[in-house]
Amino acid sequence: FKEREEGEKEMSAWNQLGAVETIYEEECEFSSTSSSPSPSFSSSPPSLHSRVKAWSLRIGRETDILIRVQGICFRLHKDRVASQSSYLKRHLTETSHLTLSPPLNITPEAFAAVAEFCYNGKVQMTPGNVAAIRTAAELLGMTAEDGLSHVAETRFREVVGTNKECASTVLRSCLALLPEAETTASLVSRCIEALVYVDGVRSLNDVMEMQPRDFQTVAESMGRRWEDHDVLYKIVDMYLKEKKIEKVKEEERSGICNSIECSKLSSETLIECVQNPRMALRLVVRAVVVEHLNTRHSMALASAQRERRQRRRRSMTLGEFLHRDAALSERAKLRTTMDCTNGRIGRVEEEVRCMKRVLRECEEKEALRSESFHFVAVEKGGGVKKGERWSASFDGGMRRSSFSVDVPKMSATFGQRFMSGLKNAFRMPNSATT
Repeated sequence: FKEREEGEKEMSAWNQLGAVETIYEEECEFSSTSSSPSPSFSSSPPSLHSRVKAWSLRIGRETDILIRVQGICFRLHKDRVASQSSYLKRHLTETSHLTLSPPLNITPEAFAAVAEFCYNGKVQMTPGNVAAIRTAAELLGMTAEDGLSHVAETRFREVVGTNKECASTVLRSCLALLPEAETTASLVSRCIEALVYVDGVRSLNDVMEMQPRDFQTVAESMGRRWEDHDVLYKIVDMYLKEKKIEKVKEEERSGICNSIECSKLSSETLIECVQNPRMALRLVVRAVVVEHLNTRHSMALASAQRERRQRRRRSMTLGEFLHRDAALSERAKLRTTMDCTNGRIGRVEEEVRCMKRVLRECEEKEALRSESFHFVAVEKGGGVKKGERWSASFDGGMRRSSFSVDVPKMSATFGQRFMSGLKNAFRMPNSATT
């Protein structure tokens, strides 16, 4: 316990100085003379040192392997890392010392996260380190169903699908991990796909910073993954335009352009590709050939369809002809009926509008007549004479009108006398009737 307290005091002193609590060391017994200084972590995961020490106390055995990553040494337990990584299990069978060097593109930060996962099954991942952890897990063979590779893959998809800023952060972190980040898990091409889906090719400025060899690797991967190569053509064209053709070797330009399959380009893109001076000559020739073949195929298809229609007409029986003519006649009748119905509906609507207009005018006239009225009164002394009209106003007074109107009663009396004369003229004598 006394040694433990001294160790905790020493670790506390290092924490106050801002040191990182991990078990890797700068000066291990087999390190090279040009060991690089310990890099600073972008995040602060739980102390690997405390977990390794707690595991040693739990099993009563000290660390038994030493793994060196870019000049930094990690003292770990063989059974813990071998149970999670097939690569470490295979290489630590006959040795307890191992150096992870290129072509394994694994950073000390990524390996610290790998070791953390080996001890507690958890690891803190951010948009800045998820690509490095995903690449390291794939390179170390941590591909079990519950292994770090699947955990990092799930986190990668969540981060990339969050928003454009997170996808751009992941893409920038992948540039230092090329080509392994693309060859192991297609991380770069998937980041590009997410950015293109959100904002098109305008948000791919980071892609222009790739070296031609790395960009060729990514372009070939995108060519294998994508069914439509129109977007890939735009990305390649933008890269060659930004990089300047003279800065890209002819063989590199040819390799980049070969990632585009002309058979997966639309007709418009094929025509643009043929006229684009930045494209490699081999791609232009293929585009011309494919466009010619597409034209011949379209012509042959149209001719075949026309011949099928003609054969179908020639092979039709009398019943089929009659059925077709009846269907065409019925369709024409329905169209005529529909046109007539539409015309009738239009006429009815016009009549309704006219009736409404007439009704409105009648209502206005009736309203004007109701404002005033007149009557004829006969008095014995000094009353109203025939042919004169008296009007009554709303104040009760009466005044004599200076103009004359016809009297309906006189017209009625004259008609009656006229009809009576006609009847008398054509009536038979009484003696004749008897």
